[in-house]
Amino acid sequence: MRVTTTRFGELEIEEDKAIAMPEGMAGFSERRFIILNPGTGGPFCWFQATDNPDLAFVVVDPSQFVPGYRVKLTREESDTLLLEEGDEIVILTVATMAPDPRQITVNLQGPIVVNPIRMTALQVVMEGDHATRHPLFAPRKPVVAEKFQNAQPPLAVSRVSSLYNGMGLAPACP
Repeated sequence: MRVTTTRFGELEIEEDKAIAMPEGMAGFSERRFIILNPGTGGPFCWFQATDNPDLAFVVVDPSQFVPGYRVKLTREESDTLLLEEGDEIVILTVATMAPDPRQITVNLQGPIVVNPIRMTALQVVMEGDHATRHPLFAPRKPVVAEKFQNAQPPLAVSRVSSLYNGMGLAPACP
C-alpha cells in the first residue's frame, strides 16, 4: 500500500501495518493510520493517517514518562478493539511539541489504545483528573550555580533537544 505523507514523502507500507480506527481521532474523520518511527532512536513516533497526507500526530509511549499511568477499558471499548482475554494493548499519548523540550506535553486524558494483534485502535476519554497537557519531562530541581558552574545540561533534556531538532518537527501552535 502506498501512503503519501507531508513529512516523509511517499512510503510503501505493508497492508497489514495499517491500523483500523473505527471511531477515528476526536475531531477527525480519518479511520486508518500507521505508526511511523523516524529512526532517530528517540521516544517520538508519528501516528499518520493513511488517506490524508497532512494528518499526523506525534505520539509517545506514556509508560516511559508517567510512572503508574494506566488505562482501564470499558467492555464496549474492549469490544470495539476486538480484544480477547489475555490480549496485550499498546498505549500511545499524543504529544504537543514545543521549541523548548521542557514545554512538550502529552494528552493523558485521551490516549490511543492499540490492539496490535487485530490492528485496531481507539482513542478513549479517561475519567478522573488526567491532564490534556501533562509535561512530558518532569521538572528538575534548580542547581545551585556556584557549586556547578560548569555543569552540563541533564542528559534527558540535551538528548531530546538534539533528537527533536534532528526529526525536523515543527513547533506546535499554542
